[in-house]
Amino acid sequence: MKRMNDFSKMTEFVAQNAEGRNRYKDVGCLDNDRVIIRIGPVSYIHANYVSSPTNAKRFICTQAPLPKTCPDFWYMVVQEKSVAILMLCNFIEQNAKKCAEYIPLEEDKPVSFEGGVTVSLKKQEPVSMVWWFQQTCLRIVAKVSKVSVPGQPIHNCMHYHWQDWPDRGVPDADLAPIVLNCYTIYSAPIIVHCSAGIGRTGSIVLIQHAMELLHLPAPLLEISTYLIELRKQRNNSIQTEHQYLYIHQVLLLYLKKTKYLDDSVTPYLEAFTRDYINATKGF
Repeated sequence: MKRMNDFSKMTEFVAQNAEGRNRYKDVGCLDNDRVIIRIGPVSYIHANYVSSPTNAKRFICTQAPLPKTCPDFWYMVVQEKSVAILMLCNFIEQNAKKCAEYIPLEEDKPVSFEGGVTVSLKKQEPVSMVWWFQQTCLRIVAKVSKVSVPGQPIHNCMHYHWQDWPDRGVPDADLAPIVLNCYTIYSAPIIVHCSAGIGRTGSIVLIQHAMELLHLPAPLLEISTYLIELRKQRNNSIQTEHQYLYIHQVLLLYLKKTKYLDDSVTPYLEAFTRDYINATKGF
């Protein structure tokens, strides 16, 4: 997918490169819609608000925390009163560190960060994903966390870790993202991150955008239309052609399951699915 960075629209991102608060120097953070932390010692975080058809701040798309930015991440969670965090990467992928350990890995072993920020794990359990009588292949672990930051009330939130989405690749298109739609009952922003916060993150956000439109009296246009709007809020969202194809495959399967598409289109859907499988094989 074509990517570009207009650094004149990312002035704070550029300034923060020297401070070591950006994971990748070529993954910019737009000044507009940027999350500003107002309750912590540092105001900057590589994160943007992203709207959906029903909520002006449905998501916060952000990079995976760095060791230096873990406390900033939790200040953001508390400030925004977010009760759902969706992690789409693993801490280590292909022998490379992709995310700092910002959340406890075990119960009764809280983690603490600079400035008195503490996070404890109350419980964790695998999430059973069954939708339309279909068991998905998705592996998600849910954690209930208690967050303490100076000067603020104790905050509880859910942390959902999608463990098997490969970096720059795609998972099985088994309708699992549709199940994630249930998390949008929350009015506060849902915080979504992968490593850079644009590829896997953008894919989930774009699927959710289309899902919300399907339940409104409005036409569903070409996905490229919504991608353009998404990139105005979170720069360079969707990194690869495979991720873009994945979005279409998931939505087509959903439309077929829910009878938005009649049986006459089945041959075309099956042809697209065959082409999709061949195109994404090995990714």
